[in-house]
Amino acid sequence: MIEQNKTGKFSQNDSILFSDKKKIIIKFLLIYFIITTALVFLYFLQYKKGIENYLNHKTHQHLLEYRAVYNEYKVLSNIIFDADINTENTINIFQKAYTSSGAQKNIIRKKLLDHLKLKYEKLKRYNLKQLHFHLPDNESFLRMHRPNKYGDNLTNIRATVAYVNRYKKYIDGFEEGRIFNGFRFVYPLFSEEKKHIGSVEISFSVLAMVETMLNTYNLKLNFLIKKDVVDKKLFKDELKNYILSPNKKFYYEKSIYEKYPPLKTKIKEEKDYTQNLMKGKPFTVFEDDLDFIKTMIPIKNPVSNEVVAVLCIYQDDKVILNDKNDLISKIFISYILLALIFYLFYKQTFAKAKLLKLNKELDKRVSLEVRKGRKQDLHMFNQSKMASIGRMITNISHQWRQPLSVITTCASGLKIERDMNMLESKDFEKFINSILEQSKYLSKTLDSFRDYIDINDEEKKVLCVQSKMDKVVNFLAPFFKENNIEIIKKYEEEKLHILGTTSELFEIFNAILTNANDAFSKNKNVTNKQIVITVKKKNENKIFITIRDNAGGIEKDKINNIFDPYFTTKHESIGTGISLYLTYKIVTENLKGTIYVKNKTEGAKFYIELPLA
Repeated sequence: MIEQNKTGKFSQNDSILFSDKKKIIIKFLLIYFIITTALVFLYFLQYKKGIENYLNHKTHQHLLEYRAVYNEYKVLSNIIFDADINTENTINIFQKAYTSSGAQKNIIRKKLLDHLKLKYEKLKRYNLKQLHFHLPDNESFLRMHRPNKYGDNLTNIRATVAYVNRYKKYIDGFEEGRIFNGFRFVYPLFSEEKKHIGSVEISFSVLAMVETMLNTYNLKLNFLIKKDVVDKKLFKDELKNYILSPNKKFYYEKSIYEKYPPLKTKIKEEKDYTQNLMKGKPFTVFEDDLDFIKTMIPIKNPVSNEVVAVLCIYQDDKVILNDKNDLISKIFISYILLALIFYLFYKQTFAKAKLLKLNKELDKRVSLEVRKGRKQDLHMFNQSKMASIGRMITNISHQWRQPLSVITTCASGLKIERDMNMLESKDFEKFINSILEQSKYLSKTLDSFRDYIDINDEEKKVLCVQSKMDKVVNFLAPFFKENNIEIIKKYEEEKLHILGTTSELFEIFNAILTNANDAFSKNKNVTNKQIVITVKKKNENKIFITIRDNAGGIEKDKINNIFDPYFTTKHESIGTGISLYLTYKIVTENLKGTIYVKNKTEGAKFYIELPLA
């Protein structure tokens, strides 16, 4: 502060001091503005990148779910075709239709209808929508769902039918028809003499597909169909089955709309995603006014490859909203902290004397803040552990999805063949063996996961080092496989034991092996990736463990700090600097051993010595 002299006037030195303070304040404010602006920009880029990755992950996840359900119906369609359509009785009735006159066609049509009517009614319980026979010239011969409508030529209406009759090849996909749309599976039909006699379509409704996804994955869904496609193909009296959507270029299917109405946004006009949809690639958007994400999967005509419909998947989501709140909090805290830092630096420049007086008080405050920080670090570390378990559960759910789909398909096949009185012992055995094989895989996955979640033991006991090392290697096996890393084990034949806890050994081996895996991810130039693990007895009192990789090693200026708290060689968004620090504490304090690391020719090598039990 500028003080007055005895005469009550400011001295010349005081004026100079005031002028210098003003210049420095302006300089500090300018630097503060530049740094905070740069931080906000970086935070925002990180936020946008995180949201983009999250939405891409959701798109991929929902696309896999849609394909899994679609494949279930494809398998079901193949079973129906082999069991009920491509049979001697059905072919014998239908094969003369394309060479017969009008009256003869009617007789064959009625005979075919009577032959399949009972089976068709049973199959409708499995969501079968249409069973439709066509002649080689694409004339509609028999619609089991509308037997009174026949004789119309489908060449310019049903591209899939025209394709199968022209090329005599099977095709499947979504297509709009004259009466119904659906997911259609179209097969060519041949007589016993291998002569092409027409085609047959087995199709399932979109409503069935939507309800299967809803029941399997608990998703909110809706389905949009291009208006111009519907208007061009549909019989006029069937237009009542569609409702115009807010996007004037698409219809809602009425059956789905009434049963599962779409979510209404608070804004007056819904965003138009038509341009993106026409590109034919699925994508996910965040509707911030309702806090939900919407994944849109364009459905293409299998012949023209033109986008003709869209599967919309809605999912309540708080992740993006929480990320947004975190971004605001981070920016706010950064402004406050930087302001505090600049203020303290300014005070230090102009009030060194006062700072000396305040040092003792500041020491107490710093000590208190450090203790608080340590508690916060422990809390964050526990959160990190829970997040790791969460990621493992997600990984297991992805590993389970395919086996569960196979089990569901086998069970459906058994039920259908039993209902059709077609179940043979060899088919029964094949389905049961497939179910048992997939069940064993699920059980094996559960055992691996149980080994991970049961590590919170606290009582020390005698543990086999080789066995615990194998469990950690097996736990990390998917990551090693993904990075094409070969694990080479060089164990002492004798089982070596120490006194400790499973969680301690897991933390040690997991930290070192995970860091080796991350090093390979960072160094893309390594072709023959290897991690060599050695476990042997050093003497009568100690076990000697080494873990060596060929990922290039640790930077020279960082290797001496590798076990320091909060020190990490990774980007701050990936590494926390806790794992190796915790490893060092466990080895040296809990297990009374030693640990160190050296750079070898091809990579880093960790050395661990532990007392024998």
